[in-house]
Amino acid sequence: MAHTIEHLPLMRSSPGAARHLKVHRFGEAGARPKVYVQAALHANETPGLLIAHHLVAQLQEADRAGRIRGEVVVVPFANPIGLSENILGTQIGREALDGNGNFNRGFPDLAPQLIARVADQLGDNTEANTQLVRETLVALVDAQQPVNEFKSLQKTLMRLAIDADYVFDLHTELEACVCLVVAPWTQAPLADFIAELDPRMVHVTDTPALFDTVCSRPWFDLARHVGAHKPVPQACVGATLEMRGVTDVDDETAQGDAAALVRFLQRREIIASTEPLAAIAWQGELTPHEAIEFVRTPVCGVVVYRYEVGAIVEPGTVIAEIVDPDADDPARARTPIVATKGGLLYGRTLNRLVRPFDCVAKLAAVQNAPRGTQP
Repeated sequence: MAHTIEHLPLMRSSPGAARHLKVHRFGEAGARPKVYVQAALHANETPGLLIAHHLVAQLQEADRAGRIRGEVVVVPFANPIGLSENILGTQIGREALDGNGNFNRGFPDLAPQLIARVADQLGDNTEANTQLVRETLVALVDAQQPVNEFKSLQKTLMRLAIDADYVFDLHTELEACVCLVVAPWTQAPLADFIAELDPRMVHVTDTPALFDTVCSRPWFDLARHVGAHKPVPQACVGATLEMRGVTDVDDETAQGDAAALVRFLQRREIIASTEPLAAIAWQGELTPHEAIEFVRTPVCGVVVYRYEVGAIVEPGTVIAEIVDPDADDPARARTPIVATKGGLLYGRTLNRLVRPFDCVAKLAAVQNAPRGTQP
């Protein structure tokens, strides 16, 4: 058996305060492929914590049976700083209360330094190039000098993931169906992963720079810079998994999500499968960033939805109304919220009392509702 547990300390933010990351490692260190999974980088997005709990249990079972062939690293809570941000009973955890910003933004872009260091050293051997790039990325992360606890957390997470073949970051929306966010350079290599998760929507975008793309993009940028005569594979691919809404927390659902992750690992032979896995293909259609509509309210008030998450709405549809409790005449208290593009209503706000310019709904334009072409 090869299951180990580490506790990695973060820089202290104040005297007497010491936080750490817990890291579960399965398989042989350095074995390939390496998979990295983390949960709750946005610490108020609780479902990932339970999914990681069940994933560790399922990996322990596979480990006891001697079926793990690669290396799997699981960080069941990726943000102990955010987990402690509870204000009067309300979990914060998305933005650092000390002003350092969004926990899933602001990671350093390693591509320029990587290109400067290795572009002239690469040859025509793909395997040698891959090893050189991995070693260089690790060295670049090791060289970082974090100035505070927030940056210490970022460095520690990057050091765990930067040399992985697969990086999966578990998140949620406020109220939503299952959605994946993938970069253009990772969508095709993850076709079978997408099919296993079977999301209602796959958002293909390279902006903003999220944790998984910070790990995978240096490979893409380097390959584009040096050209085909110096082969650089996309040796790291990843995805941000939006696993429904923040209140979708139950054992049955989380066990199923963890099992889907394990089946993907079996398909890639990172875990030996106990039975043949049938071929699968996702039957949805990819959604480019420009097809996403973030519907915002122009006024404050109480949002009343007309459609549930998962509904397909036509352009021009009134999907919600904002009720003004301060209106003199109830008959004139409602402001309609209209879907301009229409499509899949995949996300809504959990807060029913909204302010001007709050995003109250997220829609993905679809050509063939509710299912379309496979990736």
